[in-house]
Amino acid sequence: MEYSRGIRNTILEVVGRTPIVKLNRLSHDLGCDVYAKLESLNPGGSHKVRIALAMVHDAEKRGLLRRGSGQTIVEPSGGNTGIGLAMVGALHGYKVLLVIPDNYSREKQAVLRLYGAQIVLSDSRLGNNSHGEKAMEILLENPHYVMLNQQRNPANPAIHRATTAQEILRDFGEVAADVFVAGIGTGGHITGVGGELKKAWPALQVVGVQPEGCDLFSNRHVSHDIQGLSVGLIPQVLDTRVIDRMESVALRDCVDMVRRVMQTEGITLGLSSAANLVAIAQGSGSRITRGAQVLTMIYDGAESYLQHFATDPPGAA
Repeated sequence: MEYSRGIRNTILEVVGRTPIVKLNRLSHDLGCDVYAKLESLNPGGSHKVRIALAMVHDAEKRGLLRRGSGQTIVEPSGGNTGIGLAMVGALHGYKVLLVIPDNYSREKQAVLRLYGAQIVLSDSRLGNNSHGEKAMEILLENPHYVMLNQQRNPANPAIHRATTAQEILRDFGEVAADVFVAGIGTGGHITGVGGELKKAWPALQVVGVQPEGCDLFSNRHVSHDIQGLSVGLIPQVLDTRVIDRMESVALRDCVDMVRRVMQTEGITLGLSSAANLVAIAQGSGSRITRGAQVLTMIYDGAESYLQHFATDPPGAA
Protein backbone atom coordinates (compact mmCIF):
# COMPACT_ATOMS: atom_id res chain seq x y z
CA MET A 1 0.00 0.00 0.00
CA GLU A 2 1.25 3.47 -0.85
CA TYR A 3 0.50 5.93 1.92
CA SER A 4 -1.14 9.24 1.18
CA ARG A 5 0.22 12.40 2.76
CA GLY A 6 -2.44 12.13 5.46
CA ILE A 7 -1.62 8.58 6.57
CA ARG A 8 1.33 7.91 8.87
CA ASN A 9 3.42 4.76 8.75
CA THR A 10 3.96 4.57 12.55
CA ILE A 11 2.79 6.44 15.64
CA LEU A 12 6.22 8.09 15.91
CA GLU A 13 5.50 10.12 12.77
CA VAL A 14 2.69 11.86 14.68
CA VAL A 15 5.05 13.39 17.27
CA GLY A 16 5.00 17.19 17.36
CA ARG A 17 2.93 19.87 15.65
CA THR A 18 0.80 20.26 18.78
CA PRO A 19 -1.68 23.16 18.94
CA ILE A 20 -1.57 26.34 21.00
CA VAL A 21 -4.86 27.21 22.70
CA LYS A 22 -5.88 30.41 24.49
CA LEU A 23 -7.19 29.84 28.02
CA ASN A 24 -10.02 32.35 27.82
CA ARG A 25 -11.51 32.15 31.29
CA LEU A 26 -8.13 32.20 32.98
CA SER A 27 -7.02 35.08 30.77
CA HIS A 28 -10.09 37.09 31.75
CA ASP A 29 -9.56 36.40 35.45
CA LEU A 30 -5.84 37.26 35.42
CA GLY A 31 -5.92 40.25 33.10
CA CYS A 32 -3.37 38.86 30.65
CA ASP A 33 -3.65 36.63 27.59
CA VAL A 34 -2.61 33.10 28.54
CA TYR A 35 -1.76 30.63 25.79
CA ALA A 36 -0.88 26.97 26.31
CA LYS A 37 0.88 24.66 23.88
CA LEU A 38 -0.86 21.32 24.34
CA GLU A 39 2.06 18.92 24.41
CA SER A 40 -0.34 16.50 26.11
CA LEU A 41 -1.69 15.76 22.62
CA ASN A 42 1.57 14.12 21.55
CA PRO A 43 1.61 10.31 21.21
CA GLY A 44 2.25 8.95 24.68
CA GLY A 45 0.54 11.97 26.17
CA SER A 46 3.44 14.36 26.83
CA HIS A 47 6.26 16.51 25.47
CA LYS A 48 8.80 13.91 26.57
CA VAL A 49 8.19 11.69 23.54
CA ARG A 50 10.02 14.37 21.53
CA ILE A 51 13.24 13.93 23.49
CA ALA A 52 12.91 10.15 23.73
CA LEU A 53 12.76 9.85 19.96
CA ALA A 54 15.54 12.41 19.47
CA MET A 55 17.89 10.74 21.96
CA VAL A 56 17.38 7.30 20.41
CA HIS A 57 17.96 8.66 16.89
CA ASP A 58 21.11 10.43 18.09
CA ALA A 59 22.41 7.23 19.75
CA GLU A 60 21.73 5.29 16.54
CA LYS A 61 23.63 7.84 14.47
CA ARG A 62 26.58 7.58 16.85
CA GLY A 63 26.54 3.77 16.73
CA LEU A 64 25.59 3.29 20.39
CA LEU A 65 22.30 1.65 19.45
CA ARG A 66 21.53 -0.63 16.50
CA ARG A 67 17.91 -0.79 15.49
CA GLY A 68 16.41 -4.26 15.95
CA SER A 69 19.35 -5.45 18.07
CA GLY A 70 17.38 -6.08 21.25
CA GLN A 71 19.83 -3.91 23.22
CA THR A 72 18.67 -2.65 26.61
CA ILE A 73 18.14 1.05 27.24
CA VAL A 74 18.25 1.94 30.94
CA GLU A 75 16.99 5.35 32.03
CA PRO A 76 15.94 7.04 35.27
CA SER A 77 12.51 8.46 34.53
CA GLY A 78 9.52 9.65 36.51
CA GLY A 79 7.24 8.42 33.78
CA ASN A 80 6.79 10.60 30.70
CA THR A 81 10.26 10.15 29.22
CA GLY A 82 9.90 6.48 30.07
CA ILE A 83 6.67 6.25 28.12
CA GLY A 84 8.38 7.85 25.13
CA LEU A 85 11.34 5.47 25.36
CA ALA A 86 9.04 2.45 25.76
CA MET A 87 7.17 3.50 22.62
CA VAL A 88 10.36 4.00 20.62
CA GLY A 89 11.83 0.77 22.00
CA ALA A 90 8.76 -1.20 20.95
CA LEU A 91 9.04 0.08 17.37
CA HIS A 92 12.84 0.10 17.02
CA GLY A 93 13.53 -3.24 18.67
CA TYR A 94 15.05 -2.30 22.03
CA LYS A 95 14.38 -3.48 25.56
CA VAL A 96 13.67 -0.62 27.98
CA LEU A 97 14.44 -0.71 31.71
CA LEU A 98 13.17 2.28 33.64
CA VAL A 99 14.11 3.29 37.19
CA ILE A 100 11.32 5.20 38.93
CA PRO A 101 11.04 6.56 42.49
CA ASP A 102 8.68 4.40 44.52
CA ASN A 103 6.44 7.39 45.35
CA TYR A 104 5.64 8.11 41.71
CA SER A 105 2.29 7.51 40.07
CA ARG A 106 1.18 3.87 40.13
CA GLU A 107 -0.99 4.60 37.10
CA LYS A 108 2.09 5.60 35.09
CA GLN A 109 3.95 2.52 36.27
CA ALA A 110 1.07 0.37 35.00
CA VAL A 111 1.07 2.16 31.65
CA LEU A 112 4.83 1.70 31.27
CA ARG A 113 4.51 -2.03 31.89
CA LEU A 114 1.75 -2.21 29.29
CA TYR A 115 4.19 -0.70 26.79
CA GLY A 116 6.59 -3.53 27.65
CA ALA A 117 9.06 -1.66 29.84
CA GLN A 118 10.71 -3.30 32.83
CA ILE A 119 10.32 -1.21 35.99
CA VAL A 120 12.77 -0.93 38.88
CA LEU A 121 11.73 1.21 41.86
CA SER A 122 14.17 3.37 43.79
CA ASP A 123 13.83 4.44 47.42
CA SER A 124 12.39 7.97 47.28
CA ARG A 125 13.48 8.55 50.90
CA LEU A 126 17.04 8.84 49.55
CA GLY A 127 16.19 12.07 47.73
CA ASN A 128 14.62 13.36 44.53
CA ASN A 129 17.42 11.86 42.43
CA SER A 130 17.21 8.39 43.98
CA HIS A 131 16.19 6.93 40.63
CA GLY A 132 19.20 8.49 38.91
CA GLU A 133 21.58 6.98 41.45
CA LYS A 134 19.88 3.57 41.20
CA ALA A 135 20.06 3.66 37.39
CA MET A 136 23.80 4.33 37.56
CA GLU A 137 24.22 1.30 39.84
CA ILE A 138 22.39 -0.86 37.30
CA LEU A 139 24.53 0.53 34.46
CA LEU A 140 27.76 -0.23 36.35
CA GLU A 141 26.56 -3.81 36.87
CA ASN A 142 25.53 -4.07 33.20
CA PRO A 143 28.00 -2.00 31.16
CA HIS A 144 26.53 -3.29 27.89
CA TYR A 145 23.29 -1.40 28.64
CA VAL A 146 22.87 2.04 27.07
CA MET A 147 21.85 5.03 29.19
CA LEU A 148 20.67 8.02 27.17
CA ASN A 149 20.71 10.25 30.27
CA GLN A 150 18.16 12.94 29.51
CA GLN A 151 19.68 15.29 32.08
CA ARG A 152 23.03 15.37 30.25
CA ASN A 153 22.07 14.57 26.66
CA PRO A 154 22.36 17.57 24.31
CA ALA A 155 19.80 15.95 22.01
CA ASN A 156 17.22 16.89 24.68
CA PRO A 157 17.28 20.71 24.28
CA ALA A 158 18.29 20.39 20.62
CA ILE A 159 14.99 18.77 19.58
CA HIS A 160 13.06 21.56 21.32
CA ARG A 161 15.08 24.18 19.44
CA ALA A 162 14.46 22.41 16.14
CA THR A 163 10.77 21.52 16.58
CA THR A 164 8.87 22.86 19.60
CA ALA A 165 10.20 26.41 19.36
CA GLN A 166 9.74 26.56 15.59
CA GLU A 167 6.13 25.40 15.91
CA ILE A 168 5.50 28.18 18.43
CA LEU A 169 7.04 30.83 16.20
CA ARG A 170 4.96 29.67 13.23
CA ASP A 171 1.74 29.69 15.25
CA PHE A 172 2.35 33.13 16.78
CA GLY A 173 3.28 34.58 13.41
CA GLU A 174 3.91 38.31 13.64
CA VAL A 175 2.84 38.47 17.30
CA ALA A 176 5.52 38.20 19.99
CA ALA A 177 4.92 36.68 23.40
CA ASP A 178 5.99 38.80 26.37
CA VAL A 179 6.52 35.98 28.87
CA PHE A 180 7.31 32.26 28.59
CA VAL A 181 6.61 30.21 31.74
CA ALA A 182 8.00 26.67 32.03
CA GLY A 183 8.81 24.09 34.66
CA ILE A 184 12.29 22.69 35.17
CA GLY A 185 12.91 18.97 35.39
CA THR A 186 15.76 18.02 33.07
CA GLY A 187 15.84 21.64 31.87
CA GLY A 188 15.65 20.59 28.23
CA HIS A 189 12.54 22.39 27.08
CA ILE A 190 13.06 25.65 28.97
CA THR A 191 16.60 25.76 27.57
CA GLY A 192 15.70 24.80 24.01
CA VAL A 193 12.40 26.64 23.68
CA GLY A 194 13.28 29.63 25.86
CA GLY A 195 16.63 30.19 24.20
CA GLU A 196 15.27 29.92 20.68
CA LEU A 197 12.29 32.18 21.38
CA LYS A 198 14.58 34.84 22.84
CA LYS A 199 16.44 34.97 19.54
CA ALA A 200 13.19 35.86 17.77
CA TRP A 201 11.70 37.90 20.62
CA PRO A 202 14.59 39.67 22.43
CA ALA A 203 12.28 41.28 25.01
CA LEU A 204 10.85 37.91 26.09
CA GLN A 205 10.97 37.15 29.81
CA VAL A 206 11.53 33.48 30.66
CA VAL A 207 10.14 32.35 34.03
CA GLY A 208 11.16 29.02 35.56
CA VAL A 209 8.84 27.19 37.94
CA GLN A 210 9.91 25.25 41.02
CA PRO A 211 8.14 23.70 44.05
CA GLU A 212 8.06 25.78 47.21
CA GLY A 213 11.10 25.15 49.40
CA CYS A 214 13.34 24.53 46.39
CA ASP A 215 15.79 27.11 45.08
CA LEU A 216 17.34 26.23 41.73
CA PHE A 217 20.03 28.89 41.75
CA SER A 218 21.12 27.95 45.27
CA ASN A 219 21.01 24.26 44.26
CA ARG A 220 18.54 23.56 47.10
CA HIS A 221 16.09 20.75 46.44
CA VAL A 222 13.60 19.49 49.01
CA SER A 223 11.27 16.52 48.82
CA HIS A 224 8.02 17.40 47.06
CA ASP A 225 5.06 15.84 45.21
CA ILE A 226 4.97 17.88 42.01
CA GLN A 227 6.30 15.16 39.74
CA GLY A 228 8.66 16.32 37.02
CA LEU A 229 9.96 19.44 38.79
CA SER A 230 13.19 19.97 40.76
CA VAL A 231 14.78 16.55 40.34
CA GLY A 232 17.42 17.03 43.04
CA LEU A 233 20.26 18.56 41.04
CA ILE A 234 20.97 21.20 38.42
CA PRO A 235 20.85 19.22 35.16
CA GLN A 236 23.78 19.58 32.80
CA VAL A 237 21.56 20.43 29.82
CA LEU A 238 19.97 23.36 31.65
CA ASP A 239 21.23 26.75 30.51
CA THR A 240 20.41 28.95 33.50
CA ARG A 241 21.29 32.05 31.46
CA VAL A 242 17.98 31.66 29.63
CA ILE A 243 16.00 32.11 32.86
CA ASP A 244 15.12 35.63 33.98
CA ARG A 245 13.51 34.68 37.27
CA MET A 246 12.04 31.77 39.20
CA GLU A 247 8.55 31.36 40.64
CA SER A 248 7.87 28.95 43.52
CA VAL A 249 4.50 27.19 43.76
CA ALA A 250 2.69 25.05 46.32
CA LEU A 251 1.24 21.61 45.63
CA ARG A 252 -2.19 22.58 47.03
CA ASP A 253 -2.41 25.47 44.56
CA CYS A 254 -1.48 23.14 41.69
CA VAL A 255 -4.22 20.69 42.70
CA ASP A 256 -6.74 23.55 42.80
CA MET A 257 -5.55 24.81 39.40
CA VAL A 258 -6.08 21.39 37.80
CA ARG A 259 -9.73 21.49 38.89
CA ARG A 260 -10.14 25.11 37.84
CA VAL A 261 -8.79 24.65 34.32
CA MET A 262 -10.52 21.34 33.66
CA GLN A 263 -13.86 22.80 34.77
CA THR A 264 -13.55 26.13 32.96
CA GLU A 265 -11.38 25.42 29.91
CA GLY A 266 -12.13 21.71 29.35
CA ILE A 267 -8.41 20.87 29.16
CA THR A 268 -6.93 17.99 31.13
CA LEU A 269 -3.58 18.74 32.75
CA GLY A 270 -1.16 17.29 35.25
CA LEU A 271 0.40 18.89 38.32
CA SER A 272 3.55 20.28 36.68
CA SER A 273 1.41 21.85 33.95
CA ALA A 274 -0.84 23.35 36.60
CA ALA A 275 2.30 24.66 38.33
CA ASN A 276 2.99 26.81 35.25
CA LEU A 277 -0.47 28.33 35.48
CA VAL A 278 -0.15 28.90 39.23
CA ALA A 279 3.11 30.76 38.54
CA ILE A 280 1.31 32.93 35.98
CA ALA A 281 -1.52 33.63 38.42
CA GLN A 282 0.95 34.60 41.16
CA GLY A 283 2.77 36.99 38.86
CA SER A 284 -0.24 38.50 37.12
CA GLY A 285 -0.72 42.24 37.64
CA SER A 286 2.74 42.74 39.12
CA ARG A 287 5.67 40.79 37.68
CA ILE A 288 3.46 40.02 34.66
CA THR A 289 1.83 43.23 33.47
CA ARG A 290 -1.83 43.51 32.54
CA GLY A 291 -2.50 42.72 28.91
CA ALA A 292 0.74 40.76 28.49
CA GLN A 293 0.93 37.85 26.05
CA VAL A 294 1.92 34.85 28.18
CA LEU A 295 2.89 31.47 26.76
CA THR A 296 3.20 28.22 28.67
CA MET A 297 2.95 24.49 28.07
CA ILE A 298 0.59 21.73 29.12
CA TYR A 299 2.90 18.75 29.43
CA ASP A 300 0.48 15.91 30.13
CA GLY A 301 -3.01 15.10 31.42
CA ALA A 302 -4.55 14.54 34.84
CA GLU A 303 -4.97 10.80 34.37
CA SER A 304 -1.65 9.89 36.01
CA TYR A 305 -2.23 12.03 39.09
CA LEU A 306 -5.68 10.94 40.20
CA GLN A 307 -4.44 9.99 43.68
CA HIS A 308 -4.40 13.73 44.43
CA PHE A 309 -8.11 13.93 43.62
CA ALA A 310 -9.40 10.87 45.47
CA THR A 311 -11.81 12.97 47.51
CA ASP A 312 -14.04 15.85 46.56
CA PRO A 313 -12.89 19.34 47.61
CA PRO A 314 -14.60 20.89 50.65
CA GLY A 315 -18.10 22.11 49.85
CA ALA A 316 -18.52 19.92 46.78
CA ALA A 317 -22.01 18.57 46.20
